[in-house]
Amino acid sequence: MRFDHVSIAVRSIDRAYEFFKRYFPVHFRNEKRRDDQVSGSFHWQDFWLGGFAIEMIEDLPGQKTFVSKFIDRRGEGMHHLSIEVDHLKPLTDAMKHDGVRIVDEQTFPDGSATAFISPRSAFGTLIQFWQVPHFDNPKLPPASDGLARFDHVSIAVRDIKKAYDFFMRYFPATVSHEPHLASEGFILGHLDIAGFKLEFVQSPGPGAKNDFVGRFIEKYGEGLHHMTINLKNFESTLRELKSGGVRVVDENRNWRGEGEFYISPKSAFGTLIQIWDAV
Repeated sequence: MRFDHVSIAVRSIDRAYEFFKRYFPVHFRNEKRRDDQVSGSFHWQDFWLGGFAIEMIEDLPGQKTFVSKFIDRRGEGMHHLSIEVDHLKPLTDAMKHDGVRIVDEQTFPDGSATAFISPRSAFGTLIQFWQVPHFDNPKLPPASDGLARFDHVSIAVRDIKKAYDFFMRYFPATVSHEPHLASEGFILGHLDIAGFKLEFVQSPGPGAKNDFVGRFIEKYGEGLHHMTINLKNFESTLRELKSGGVRVVDENRNWRGEGEFYISPKSAFGTLIQIWDAV
């Protein structure tokens, strides 16, 4: 397996791309194009940021598909994770045998195929698999510019241990951080899956102070919570965001002196973006 991208459902790809280009060191990957799949036709475009791909998806003009239905229900924001595999059917067959819900399966003339794990089976997270014909010869991201590193995607769950069990059963996952109580007062853990860091956050329970995980799950259910990017030009980016009217929240420094802040979903197309000052 190989993580390929995180996808964001937006009303306007053009506006979202301009936002990322303005404030982050992005690198072109694919221009906007149409895609036709079982779930419906849509536009997509993606770009590299810190060694990882971010995709944006939108409805075709005048049409209402799964993209706008998602936005109507949850607002703009992270929609799914996409993972490349060399052999898809054995993986989905094993999952189906165990009762995991697999949806939107489709094959293509070039030998590629796709299928999704339903959020109902994956802790609120929609996970796409792509079988790619030339898996051993991937299109690699551009060489590091030293300006940014995409660190991880975070998933809010009710029970981290159950989430660990699921991902370690079906994915090439290793534990990089056991679940533990973070200094901020929530339960935190990390898995390394095919070289990609997946973070899990859990509420510590009733009565917890500043229980953002509990509030998120109460409002949206389990699922994709935020993505984290490490920036070299931390201070200058923070100033540019503020001068551009972008809503920045939760500025802080940890015990090592490293700064962090979040870009509010209200300013980033429904996506909560955590920024650290370490590349």
